[in-house]
Amino acid sequence: MVINIKHFVITIIAIFLSLGVGIFIGVIIDGQHLFIEQQKVIVSQIEEEFDDFRQKNYEIMNELNDYKNKNSRRDRFLKLIYEKLTEKELQDYNVIVINMFNGEDYIEINQVLDDIGIKPVAEVNIPRESSEAIQKLSNDFKRGYSFQALNDEIYIMNRERIVSGLIKNEYSLLPYSLKEIEGLKYQGNIYSSIDQAIVIDDGFMINDRNYNGVRKELINLIKSEDIPVMVIESSEISLSSIPFYKELDVSSVDNADTALGRLSMIMLLKGKNGHFGEKKAADHLIPEDFLIFE
Repeated sequence: MVINIKHFVITIIAIFLSLGVGIFIGVIIDGQHLFIEQQKVIVSQIEEEFDDFRQKNYEIMNELNDYKNKNSRRDRFLKLIYEKLTEKELQDYNVIVINMFNGEDYIEINQVLDDIGIKPVAEVNIPRESSEAIQKLSNDFKRGYSFQALNDEIYIMNRERIVSGLIKNEYSLLPYSLKEIEGLKYQGNIYSSIDQAIVIDDGFMINDRNYNGVRKELINLIKSEDIPVMVIESSEISLSSIPFYKELDVSSVDNADTALGRLSMIMLLKGKNGHFGEKKAADHLIPEDFLIFE
């Protein structure tokens, strides 16, 4: 019998092909098994991480609820303190509010004053101006209500008559002085005594010599009439004006937009002095004796 070499070669090739196909199928089956096992491991890890996340979320929610409860108790406590601090004593208090170069909606002071039973007799807005206008404004503050540079005799006589009437009736000259200064936006009554001046300053151009000249001359004008003055600002501003006013010996609150800041404001309205708040220039967070009632 003659061996057909061609048939022999084809047979060997078929054997090796079958072996290769078998190995390939085996590898695929084994790979699928490994893939399934790996999936199981990944799913198990995800389930464990999800359980950890759920546990942490549960703990955070409990902490949040505790924080809300503490906040609620604190708010009730502060409300009681407000009521005690403002009980009748400040209802007839005359306050003038002066916005110093502030942007719109900086601090809504009227709502704060309304909460403690005070309605400002006047509100003054000092706008942001050019350097020349600011320099002129500083000079006007320095002159105060004298206005010796004016040449209109009739106007001067009328002014002197009004000033004499204010003095006779023991009214403060500050509202009239501010109303007469060109460039200021004045709203309110000029025929009133003033118990407190509140300056709201957001620190605009606090390192500018001309702007600080206006700040200084305004404080001098207020102090010349022996009117107590405080300066307040928001806790969120980046550049504080409080260090400047601290050098002028003006009491201050650097977090007037917070509940604790409003407590400090009330204590200053009631005659306390000092620098209160959360920033470096503050001496105390709140007046140390704010719970002592007379």
